[in-house]
Amino acid sequence: MKILQVIHGFPPYYMAGSEVYTYNLTNELSKNNEVFIFTRIENPFMKPFETIEEKIKNLNIYRINNPTPEYSIERKYLNKNIDKIFEEFLAKIKPDIVHIQHLSHLSTNIVNIVKDYNIPIVFTIHDFWMFCLRGQLLTRDYQICKGPDEKECISCLWYLNTNEQNFSTYKKHMEEIINKINIFLAPSKTVRDFFIRNGINENKVILSKYGFDKTKIKYRRKRFEKNQGITFGFVGRIIPAKGIHILIEAFNRTKNKNNSVLKIFGSLGNLKTYLESLAGKNIYFMGGFNNEEIDKILDEIDILVVPSIWYENSPLVIQEAFLKGIPVITSNIGGMAELVEDGKNGFLFKIGDIEDLKNKTEMIMENPTILNNLDINPKEVRDIKEDAKSIQRIYEDLLCQN
Repeated sequence: MKILQVIHGFPPYYMAGSEVYTYNLTNELSKNNEVFIFTRIENPFMKPFETIEEKIKNLNIYRINNPTPEYSIERKYLNKNIDKIFEEFLAKIKPDIVHIQHLSHLSTNIVNIVKDYNIPIVFTIHDFWMFCLRGQLLTRDYQICKGPDEKECISCLWYLNTNEQNFSTYKKHMEEIINKINIFLAPSKTVRDFFIRNGINENKVILSKYGFDKTKIKYRRKRFEKNQGITFGFVGRIIPAKGIHILIEAFNRTKNKNNSVLKIFGSLGNLKTYLESLAGKNIYFMGGFNNEEIDKILDEIDILVVPSIWYENSPLVIQEAFLKGIPVITSNIGGMAELVEDGKNGFLFKIGDIEDLKNKTEMIMENPTILNNLDINPKEVRDIKEDAKSIQRIYEDLLCQN
């Protein structure tokens, strides 16, 4: 089978959750199929929309340079230059199936082009971008949005000169695009319910948990002693939605009796000055990392903290921690709360509540042996082989129907 995957970024240039997952999935699919990837890069030293073709392992990768700033709402979801290049690429490779992982920084007209060629489309839901151009259902001041709501959306997208007219055009276009997609894959109940609640036929939205290459992470369950210092860890992208400021402030407030530490793995970016000024004693910024190093990084921590202030979908890092045998403290909503059961494989705290997170971390500092009672089962994490087989069956069913 000839499969085309479309995504807004791909390793080694982009290493967030959706990109890492797509890399692992496509590598697995490529063992029995011919796999192509259409993706974007942002390189100021290349001409806009210049393309690069390369091969990594068995993957045929086609990267398009899209460094152009998005100054209007239309440019946020449409790009005629990308449409033209994509159609030429599609006509050249003639795939049997197109699997879209994300269309941000590309063009939603890709869906229309694929349907013009009568090719079935599978779409994995990694966030809320199809309904929220900010992607995370957060308002301008980083409060959870119940959305989508027209007035709230227009207010949120003020920087794109959004008004009732161009927002209405955007909304109508997205409804048409969504209706042309054959099957949606939802890695969590949270995103599945959201899409169904917003008008997608429930038969088109399949719950499909992320798969992982389990050979990359070695299980190592630690035992903890009373009065032992604990290493708390944050691992991931450092952006406001990830709630890293909540974690730092909570850690600062703890009565740290056993000299426990907090290690933060991730590039600080433009938050560097703010976060370094916020951090108190025993907080260490470990710098950016490549996901290929995840096993080594998890070796350095005793408990993972995921303090995100948005619903999250199904954080890869939580499941990677479970593969390692590491418990997790996380916010009590969305895909995070689906993965972590309070008191069983980790602990939940009230989203955005610094004091509640402080209490959870302090509880562990005062008695680390409570971590020994947690049941962390790596078998509950889906294997990428099983995931790829399941998705291939969906491809085959669609081709039979087509």
